[in-house]
Formats: sequence, C-alpha cells, structure tokens
Amino acid sequence: MKTILSAQFARRAVLAVSLLALPIGASAAEGDTILFNRLGGMPAVRLVVDRFVDKIFADTRVNKWFSAAVSDPERAAAYKASLTTLVCQVTGGPCRYEGPDMATAHADRAITSDAFDAVVEDLTAVLDEAKVPAREKRDLLAILGGLKSAIVEKK
Repeated sequence: MKTILSAQFARRAVLAVSLLALPIGASAAEGDTILFNRLGGMPAVRLVVDRFVDKIFADTRVNKWFSAAVSDPERAAAYKASLTTLVCQVTGGPCRYEGPDMATAHADRAITSDAFDAVVEDLTAVLDEAKVPAREKRDLLAILGGLKSAIVEKK
C-alpha cells in the first residue's frame, strides 16, 4: 500500500520550524510568513530543486543511490518533479505530495549517515549559489534535516 506524506505532517513541520526560527521576543505575527513564499514561490523551488538534483546526480559520494534516475532522463524528470512537490508542500506551498513517505521511499537502500550529510552539503551549496537568505536556508534545512531518521538506515 502506497503511504502518503500527510498534509498534517507538513503543516506541523512548517509550524515547528517557524516557531523555532522566531527570534526571542518576536511575536507570532512577525514570523508567520510562509517559508514557501519567503523562498520565492514555485519558480524558486523549481530552480533550487533542479540544480540540487543535478548536483547530487554528479556527486560521486551519493550518485550510486540515484543510478536509475541518472541513466534515464524520464526518471530524472519524474524525480525532480516529485521532489519539487515535496519541497513545495513541506514549506507551506500549495502542492500536495502524493509519493511514498520518506521511510518507505528509502527502505532497503542502505543509506548511510555520511551519504545523507553529503546530500545536505550539496543542498547547502545550491542554496548558497542561489543566494537564499540565511533565515530561509536555515528553515528549509531544518525541515529536511528532520527527515534524516526516516531516510538513514546505516550509521
């Protein structure tokens, strides 16, 4: 049975990160801008995901986990579209991710903590290249970093 990342999970993740990101003494009204919008909406999300996927496909530390997509342009495009939808949803955007949850998607892939960290390094580099402001970068990395326990199988 295909498990879906729930909208409720996404809302909770966005809310948790938004609350954690509030400076001491800030009101909720000052921090309630949706991360998706702060990132620049769908054009920015697509651009970052596209560059990020290209980067991990080229990264010899992790590209073995993406070999099927690396070798097939249709799979690569589908992967980019799915990841774009996921990022859109978890940042509070209007998308609805209907793919498998992270544990299911990464089950039996033997993904290591080092590989996860390498992917985070690649994403950070892409966010820096795209000149994503520090607050938005921190908030996005916090949301995606929270998925580590569902993705990593081997320490």
